[in-house]
Amino acid sequence: SGPIWQHREIRFDAPFSQLTLRKGEVLIDSIANVEDTKGNNGDKGNLLITNLRIIWFCDDNKKINLSVGYDCILNSEIKDNNSLMKGSSQALYLRTRFQQSRFEFIFSSLVRDSPRLFSSFQAVIRSYETTKLYRDLKLRGAIVQDSELILLPKEKVFNKYTGVWNLSQEQGNLGSFYISNVRIVWFANLAEGFNVSLPWTQIKNIKVKESKFGTALVLETSEFSGNYVLGFKLDNIEEVHKEIVALYQVYIANPVFGVEAALKEEYEDIEKVTIPKVEDEFEEVDQSDAGPNMVSAQYYLTSGADSYSKKKKSKIIFSEEIGLAVEQPPEGLTLEKLWK
Repeated sequence: SGPIWQHREIRFDAPFSQLTLRKGEVLIDSIANVEDTKGNNGDKGNLLITNLRIIWFCDDNKKINLSVGYDCILNSEIKDNNSLMKGSSQALYLRTRFQQSRFEFIFSSLVRDSPRLFSSFQAVIRSYETTKLYRDLKLRGAIVQDSELILLPKEKVFNKYTGVWNLSQEQGNLGSFYISNVRIVWFANLAEGFNVSLPWTQIKNIKVKESKFGTALVLETSEFSGNYVLGFKLDNIEEVHKEIVALYQVYIANPVFGVEAALKEEYEDIEKVTIPKVEDEFEEVDQSDAGPNMVSAQYYLTSGADSYSKKKKSKIIFSEEIGLAVEQPPEGLTLEKLWK
């Protein structure tokens, strides 16, 4: 399914292929009659809450959409707001950051006196914040007690190896090595606080290579995790290497992200708003690695030092298109694009 970007990125007006749930992504709730008040005030749409992100799309034109990963959310708030469709009402405010830019999103529920938008989101984001060990590399964490790994909910240990050397320092450190359905963990025998917890989702490469300590098992982490190279020396290294490669393939086929939320009610409209896997009737440019759609992103930018272009004093230019003096558009934009 490619790199896991859904919880770490914000995408605007993405193609349908990027809105489809990836492997391991679970639809937790779907809420109809939600307005994207900041960017599309007056347009009714559907909000999908998954275990990795929020997806909003316009009812009238699903090409108008948002994908907001939970890792980008700095804080959230519920407060009063003015909606074109509902007037004064409570709305969910999300303040986010992605690629050195800050964005604000405002979602208003058009259903009178319904707290569902707020309660569902708060339950999921609370679970996301408390389950980071499923998704993030952790060094020197509180993950061991009485020489045993503290298991995460639904974590199962497949194998434990003792007498494993961590080769990250000149002299090496002797410790224990755990392989579970969620992560690989090593901790030192003499100092349990010296440890590493590496989720499968952050592993980029698994190999065996020669080192100054002899043949070593090498685990390379993803760019997001800092591109660490972790080396371990242990008995039966080829056998352990094959085991880790096999378990990695199992994980990739069905990732475990750890986010769960028990909602108070069961809703029957999830299937109605799930985005189907259909082929569009127009030629679609591959934007799988693209950053935010700059035109759409402008509506959600918040003021501050780290907006799209570092804040400079706006230059005034004469526009021959409309015969007026205007602020010079940001790099990559034209008046024509902004009007569309």
